[in-house]
Amino acid sequence: MRSPVAAPRVLLFAAVLLVAFNLRGSIAVVAPLLPQIRADLSLSATTAGLLTTLPVLCFAAAAPASTWLARRSGLETAILAGCLAIALGTVLRTLGGTAVLLAGTLVIGIGITLGNVLVPVAIKRDFPARAGTLTGVYTGALAGGATIAAALAAPLAAVWGWRVGLAVWAALALVAAVVWQVATRGQRGTGPVRGPERDPRLWLSPVAWAVTLFLGFQSIAYFSVTAWLPTLLVDTAGLDLPAAGAGMALFQLLGIAGTLLVPLLVGRRAQQGWLGVTVGGGWVVVATGFLLWPSAWIAWTLVGGVVQGAGISFALTVLVLRAHDAAAARALSSMAQLVGYSLGAAGPAVVGALYQATGGWSGSLLFLLVVAAGMAVSGLVAGRDTTVGARLTAGRASGR
Repeated sequence: MRSPVAAPRVLLFAAVLLVAFNLRGSIAVVAPLLPQIRADLSLSATTAGLLTTLPVLCFAAAAPASTWLARRSGLETAILAGCLAIALGTVLRTLGGTAVLLAGTLVIGIGITLGNVLVPVAIKRDFPARAGTLTGVYTGALAGGATIAAALAAPLAAVWGWRVGLAVWAALALVAAVVWQVATRGQRGTGPVRGPERDPRLWLSPVAWAVTLFLGFQSIAYFSVTAWLPTLLVDTAGLDLPAAGAGMALFQLLGIAGTLLVPLLVGRRAQQGWLGVTVGGGWVVVATGFLLWPSAWIAWTLVGGVVQGAGISFALTVLVLRAHDAAAARALSSMAQLVGYSLGAAGPAVVGALYQATGGWSGSLLFLLVVAAGMAVSGLVAGRDTTVGARLTAGRASGR
């Protein structure tokens, strides 16, 4: 018979997974519909890139505000607000022209930021003994939500149009909000964790910077490919839009496998840097493959799917593992997402600008090769067996 404590904890983690399903799907759903949206609203390639760039900019700009809100209203209330903001923005962006589309995208970005910053803190606080493994499962749910959205976007739009294809995902955010409310009802108002909102010492830690930069480079690669893969496949591999959308869904689907591989491998060695180097090397293969042999797009999409899932799983896992405690996780999460997603936001815009300026994909893919190299170097340092955070102690805990 299930204990009275176990059942609520199972429900709480189910709520975490439902929230995670909404933290990438609202972004991934845009790419398969981008040609229709651009044609209907006469968007340039640069403006179209903003549909992916704006949420990532929010991930950076709103990260400090997320920790501030959680400290004052409670972790549970702040994550609930994030789910509701995602639902509101998802509907809003379908109700008008370009300005309304971008405004709704901005609201979605704010909502996702709350989840991005605070859900790993909730895992560190409520499941400390299994934080690394459960963070891997959480990142699998991120990829799962993106996969479902990418796979169903084009079929839904073919029947009801792109606006319905976008708006329907508000329902999933509302379901997550309801389950989260039920699962955390007894904890509401207790506050997330104690400790300073920011730890200036993190900004002097090479390990904290490595975690931050890995997240940034991984975000550049992931969000750039998420924004432009269907267009790339149409241009270089000769696919039609439904087939390109299927390629996008495959890329997101394989991310689930990548996210689940990391928890299985992360505990095999005291240091995880080899995993970071492997992920960066995988992105080198993807960019080089599309550059030199685009007709083999299935192979590069498969490799890209696995390494993008492994990349976000590694980034969030080392963020949790390198944090000394829950307060440190909140501070490191804020730092990593402020700086990392500032870098990540540039990805889709830079790729779109290079594509528009050159009329081809060579410049964009060379840019991604440089990003992949940075990912490998930062991943090597981020995998050090050390911790950083608010309760710094001598030796191993210093992370310096």
